[in-house]
Amino acid sequence: MKKKQAVVNFNKCDPKKCNPEKGKCIAVEACKQKVITQEEEFEAPIIFEKMCSGCGKCVCECPLNAIDINWV
Repeated sequence: MKKKQAVVNFNKCDPKKCNPEKGKCIAVEACKQKVITQEEEFEAPIIFEKMCSGCGKCVCECPLNAIDINWV
């Protein structure tokens, strides 16, 4: 059975553009399941894809359209 998962497009993702002062990824805060983490400020977030339900909240919040939902 296929499942939806969010994935980061690292070619589009740039927390410096999303949040120039703090470098925080906006999508991390949007994830109620806490499956997105950002190791350090100004670095791209990481999604624990196997735990992701594919709800799409992070996709809606990402101003750079750097997160997609894939069927796996």
